[in-house]
Amino acid sequence: MCTTEDDGVIPKGSIVLTDPVEQYLQGLGSSETPKEIYVSKESHALKSIYPVINKFGQVESLLDGGSQIVSMDAEVAKKLAVPWDPDITIQMQSANRTVEKTLGLAKNVPFNFGGIMIYLQVHVIRDPAYKVLLGRPFDVLTGSVVVNSMDGGQTVTITDPNSGRRAMLPTFDRGKPPVMMKMHTEEDLQPKTEKVFQPSMI
Repeated sequence: MCTTEDDGVIPKGSIVLTDPVEQYLQGLGSSETPKEIYVSKESHALKSIYPVINKFGQVESLLDGGSQIVSMDAEVAKKLAVPWDPDITIQMQSANRTVEKTLGLAKNVPFNFGGIMIYLQVHVIRDPAYKVLLGRPFDVLTGSVVVNSMDGGQTVTITDPNSGRRAMLPTFDRGKPPVMMKMHTEEDLQPKTEKVFQPSMI
């Protein structure tokens, strides 16, 4: 709307964008009952999946199609015995505009997603706000299809680029791993009489 007179700090002739919900409610007749209106929350938790990386352990991996690279925390890379080439680095600019140089590039790192093995080029970063970030290269390589539900849930379907086999992956809120994984982690803390290799959660 356009103001026709001065209104406090808003001078006459200003263009004001009104709220569509308020417009709808104001346009109802006195005998009309407003319909239920669904709007998005002001924010939703980032979604993550838990692939087995380097055949060693499961790691919380955030899905971020807005990132141009796949990246990993240096400490996680060390725990997973992932080597990287320190001569291949890039300048990373974060959302707050700070710029930092990556530590190097880990080549052909194996990621197992629900039985589908893919190999990703991973940039190693010092102290990021995540463990692993799956950017656009992951989406492109797997042809990922994301389905969102109104309750905030999300599933991701990926396709093996070699065999064409597909897998549907459930996602989890950041910092909230699957319950079975929590149980497995607790069991790992118990002493074992027989040493059996199993992927653990990092």
